[in-house]
Amino acid sequence: MQFGGLATKSSASLSLPQYLKHMRKISACGSARPAGRPPNVPIDEAALTPDCSQRDIANALRENYKSQTPLLVTGAFAKSDPIYLWKSREYLRAAVGEHTLCNVEIGLSYNDPNSERPEISFGEYLLYLQMFEDKYPQEQGEENKADPPSDELIYLAQNDLFRGLRNDLPIPSLCKDKSYGVGTGKLYGVNFWMGPSGVTTPLHYDPLDNLLLQFVGKKKVILFPKSETHGAGHEQEVAWYYTGTDGGQYNTSAVDVEAPDLVRHPLFAEAPPAIECALSPGDALFIPSKWWHHVRSLDSSISANVWWR
Repeated sequence: MQFGGLATKSSASLSLPQYLKHMRKISACGSARPAGRPPNVPIDEAALTPDCSQRDIANALRENYKSQTPLLVTGAFAKSDPIYLWKSREYLRAAVGEHTLCNVEIGLSYNDPNSERPEISFGEYLLYLQMFEDKYPQEQGEENKADPPSDELIYLAQNDLFRGLRNDLPIPSLCKDKSYGVGTGKLYGVNFWMGPSGVTTPLHYDPLDNLLLQFVGKKKVILFPKSETHGAGHEQEVAWYYTGTDGGQYNTSAVDVEAPDLVRHPLFAEAPPAIECALSPGDALFIPSKWWHHVRSLDSSISANVWWR
């Protein structure tokens, strides 16, 4: 379909049941998959130029927002200030503040029973990143050949956007102005994410619509549709495909989607095909409310996300 000069490959006009059927059909053409799982399927994409308008971004997202299906928008933020400014650790140190406190996750992910979430200074975190990169050098955009020990992974995850960076970030108008026709224009929060290669956010869902903006480095995202009910007596939000029997947070899965244990989590074999995409600097990923997603940093990465409705 076309949005002016915008070419989009989209299944946004489908209902969710039709979309799931569509995903299962085209997964036969995929390649990447864990054992016992159907191949992954491609994500809808819209390519924009860096000089696109706020209206262009809204037009690209509108159909997928209405159908609540993910969309990767490439290039729209490629000339935004964070692309240039946030590459510099010295700029970040000055803008955020050496002694500004931030919450970090120590461990493979917050779902790891051995993980911790202490509060440290931003200056201490920058020192950690330099030490990590010196110890584990890698080519940009490539995953580590050998993952470092989980207790050496520290992720500055889901902190409110620091005051000193707020003027840098171009929050899309569609997230705060209902006249753009993508939601009600109610902005709920903006978060800052910074970490080395190998840090992950486990499979989980958020109750709000989410726009993930990538500014430094690359990330890989794996998505699954919002949960379907299965059998009598299950609550509407029970994620029977994804949660297994391990308990934990209601919106967080115990399944390792990159290497699922189908003996431990047999129902995951019945889950719909995964959607996988890679985000490069300047890209934005629309993650609809309650869509499950797993995120991995492929190299040193900085992102922001916007929650709105």
